[in-house]
Amino acid sequence: MPTEAEIQRILSSQPKGLEPPSPFRGFSLTAIVGYLAGTAMVFTGISNQGKSADQPSAQAIQLAGGFTVICLASICRHTKRLSSREQT
Repeated sequence: MPTEAEIQRILSSQPKGLEPPSPFRGFSLTAIVGYLAGTAMVFTGISNQGKSADQPSAQAIQLAGGFTVICLASICRHTKRLSSREQT
């Protein structure tokens, strides 16, 4: 038969599924680096104002590459979140 202290301990503890999730739980180092690199590529592509003949194509490649890296970082984060959810 449980004692009064054990009953109070059980009642005061939260089940694992009800604990508030950490905001950084789904982030991995790869996702953070991807977000930073993609954001830097997008800002570089937007701010480049060169006068060379191939500047518009280089700017488009820079913007497309930046958005692609951001999308890959989002996929990495989502995959990490799904894999951590399966372990709990």
